[in-house]
Amino acid sequence: MRKTVIPVLLAISLSAYAQETKKADTAKTTKIEEVVVTSLGIKRQARSLTYSSQQIGGDELTEVKTPNLLNSINGKVSNVQINKTNGGAGGSVRVIMRGDKSTRNSQPLYVIDGIPIINNTGTQGTTGPNVDYFASMPDTGDVLSTINPEDIESINFLKGASAAALYGAAGGNGAVLIVTKTGAKGKGLLSFTSSLTFDKVYSLPKLQYSYLQTTPQDASTGTTGSQDSWGEKGASKDHVKDFFDTGITWTNGLTFQAGNDKSSSFFSLGNTTNKGVIPTSTFDQYNLNFRNTSKFLEDRLVLDANVMASLQESRNRLTPGTYFSPLTNLYWFPRGINFDNYSGDKYTYFDQTRYLPAQNWWAIKPDGGFNGENSQNPYWILNKNTVNTKNKTFYGSAALSYTINDWLVAKARGNYNYFNSDSQRNVAVYSLPIVLGGNNNGKIYKNTVERTSSYGDFILVGNPKINDNLSLDFTVGGSVSDSKTTVTNIENNKLFIANLFALNNLDWGNSSGEGTVGNGLNYTITNYNRRDQAFFASANFGYKKMLYLDLTFRNDWSSTLAGAPNRSFDYESIGINGIMSEMFQLPSFINFWKLRTSYATVGNALDPNSTLPQPIFNGGVVTGSYTSSPVDISLYPELASLFPRPEKNKSFEAGTEFRLFNNKLSFDITYYNTVTTDQYLKGVDATGYYTTTIGKWDINAGKIQNTGFESSLSYKVFNSEKFGWTTTLNASANKNRIKEVFPSGFYPDSEKLFTLNGGGFNVIKKGGSFGDLYGTVFLRDAQGRIIVDENGLPSKDPNQRQYLGNPNPKFMLGFSNSFNIGKFNLNFLVDGKFGGKVLGMTQALNDKFGVSQATADARDAGGVVIPDAVYANGQAYTGRTDAHAYYNLVGGSDGINEAYIYNATTIRLRQASASYTFNVNAKYFKDITLSVIGTNLFFFYKKAPFDPEQVSGVNPGGVGVDMFGMPITRSFGFSLKANF
Repeated sequence: MRKTVIPVLLAISLSAYAQETKKADTAKTTKIEEVVVTSLGIKRQARSLTYSSQQIGGDELTEVKTPNLLNSINGKVSNVQINKTNGGAGGSVRVIMRGDKSTRNSQPLYVIDGIPIINNTGTQGTTGPNVDYFASMPDTGDVLSTINPEDIESINFLKGASAAALYGAAGGNGAVLIVTKTGAKGKGLLSFTSSLTFDKVYSLPKLQYSYLQTTPQDASTGTTGSQDSWGEKGASKDHVKDFFDTGITWTNGLTFQAGNDKSSSFFSLGNTTNKGVIPTSTFDQYNLNFRNTSKFLEDRLVLDANVMASLQESRNRLTPGTYFSPLTNLYWFPRGINFDNYSGDKYTYFDQTRYLPAQNWWAIKPDGGFNGENSQNPYWILNKNTVNTKNKTFYGSAALSYTINDWLVAKARGNYNYFNSDSQRNVAVYSLPIVLGGNNNGKIYKNTVERTSSYGDFILVGNPKINDNLSLDFTVGGSVSDSKTTVTNIENNKLFIANLFALNNLDWGNSSGEGTVGNGLNYTITNYNRRDQAFFASANFGYKKMLYLDLTFRNDWSSTLAGAPNRSFDYESIGINGIMSEMFQLPSFINFWKLRTSYATVGNALDPNSTLPQPIFNGGVVTGSYTSSPVDISLYPELASLFPRPEKNKSFEAGTEFRLFNNKLSFDITYYNTVTTDQYLKGVDATGYYTTTIGKWDINAGKIQNTGFESSLSYKVFNSEKFGWTTTLNASANKNRIKEVFPSGFYPDSEKLFTLNGGGFNVIKKGGSFGDLYGTVFLRDAQGRIIVDENGLPSKDPNQRQYLGNPNPKFMLGFSNSFNIGKFNLNFLVDGKFGGKVLGMTQALNDKFGVSQATADARDAGGVVIPDAVYANGQAYTGRTDAHAYYNLVGGSDGINEAYIYNATTIRLRQASASYTFNVNAKYFKDITLSVIGTNLFFFYKKAPFDPEQVSGVNPGGVGVDMFGMPITRSFGFSLKANF
């Protein structure tokens, strides 16, 4: 294919630029001549595309606002899986299109006005918290959360490798193209928008209040009692429901646009203020955007410049795990003790010994010491173990285009992106000793990420006229990008002055004169630098506007392959489509019919420092070498095939598109098959190779396949000014298969597990699917029946890691409807995710401590019924197992995970809005629209005791595991938009 593509491209020396007709504002557009934004920001007629593309307009993003604009898209685009994190307002979003493809990062590339940016998700140092019992820091948010939805004109989703091939390695997982608003020609327009929403927790874990503390608290003897609640029958107040606040999100925006024939400008200011459902949790954001487009030299020279800036500050975002989450000790609070004695301002008292605030909590003995339980007052965590995150983002871009003649345009473009995230947790004196440690003066956790990235390209875009039957659109150009990231992690539990949380109050030495590493003293700074250069070209040939051939070629040179045998890698794509409605005489009800197919190979470069690992610096000294490294070819020349090289994604897709009944009905369906090879696997145990142990190495191996379909259907049931009804259906299914992990020629066990980063439960294994959950299971006999002992207690299978299920949905469905009755509009979106299994560790731990409703029900019933259980001799077990003994064995962090696997299927009312527009038409006041809005209003179907969509971080692993995540909330509120 390469030999075919290159001569064609060199002969034309240029590439594709379609004739522009009009912008597509929403996914519901039905004009067959519509123009959509494609790779490199080039506009193409939708009819000429040889791949699947789905575009939605900014109106759909602002219909029901969310602090991270991608959350507004969930269910509106087929085959796009969106997971929000525990971060709450402004938190990161995990986006996967057409399934997971890479063990490192499967998230798409984000592009603003044709120029790529680096989002701080899925990259080193910025993947957020793991699913971990001992997590110390929360999710910090991402770049997408800093963009004001009011600034967006449209978003186009290029889901396949063919669509994003011109973006090279960065576009291997697809691309999300964001087009920002420009000024309007004519009279200046001023708009003000405001929305106020209220968040309410409505689906908490089911807890019991009818059984009391196992060992009761006794103030007369100073006995604190036990942490679990397996005691006598009794009454206890429900203290959990009153803990949560009503969250409030207030979003305001002001936009101004004006222009004339020579220049147009767009300016916006935005502010989001949020008070979360977790007490003391807050989020504030300020946005600024200015874009100007000006024409010079008789309109031949066009300058387009854009500046966006954002400031974010969040306080007490929820941290997963048991140490710093207020939810753990809220749920586990021993029944029978009065929570009101420790809630609100009663969480603390003034200690006369050290003249410092001290913690008031049931687990603290009269002498001030903890009773050994891993327990803190939730209000103490929120007020004295506070975590604050400050994010600063600046984005500036400029594009200069010059029309050389009537068919050729030269463009020079570039951008600069700065992102800084600073998170710090302060742990006050009198916190849990196992958390505090050190000399008991307090502790600091501090994580900072500073990233600068720049991009520049030069392209020639043209569409010379060949003849009336043949058309040619082409592009040729080159680009260079550079990114620098510095990640700093500080942990210090030796403060000179108590509760003074300043970096110059940290003691980095110790009395023994030994090294400073370990024991809560860590100070690491890691730098990741990367530079990429590329040459690219594309050509689109058209014949009589009925047959199109699309060709692309790109070659990359990446610094991440320094030291590798080859720093250069190339890839190509080819696509063909035919407009059947132009070729053949079809029935009159068929307005448009297109068939398309494409094939692409896309590379994916490595992470910085991969081929030349850097030593670890901690506290200013080298404390050790890298934990793993590439294969040393000088020692093992026969392993050259395992040495780092780019991942490669080979993708095929075919689809068809219909427009029927005077364009009232539109239908699009695509089948795809992608195979990603040469996965970069870090830290692979090399034990067993030859007869010696050579530690851990990083290798390229593995093969991941994704096959599936995606479809969208839109029908204008009624289409008049008095009454309109448009219904849209998005449906997709993806099947993921791990064809290979470890090369059989080098490993005796080619089916061994490889654990994904982000949590210890998600793995890949030959024959499985990406992100399979593995954990402990019941011991069963040959017929699959659970084996119990003489007391009716089950046992763990001695094989500690076995398959539990896969968290990814097998089928996704989005069903939206839009009604308009004159000036009244009603919209709602039902979103369904079908199939998959998820793991509920929150439920497991609640069961262990005897605070779940399930444990109370079992006690009331006289014990636990274990279905299909047998004794070791095969005799059926029909009795009831003691509830305390059963849940003590099965529940908890070290229990039997199989017991806490749930169906991940959910069907929910994702969004709903009702609005009315009042036309004022005064001198300075045009109109105003008032709306009632809601999100995540309720579930039609849900079996899991948590929201299966939610994740702790945006890592490849950690999906489908609930570790004291944010409770499910619904939002309801009002919005207005006034145009002047």
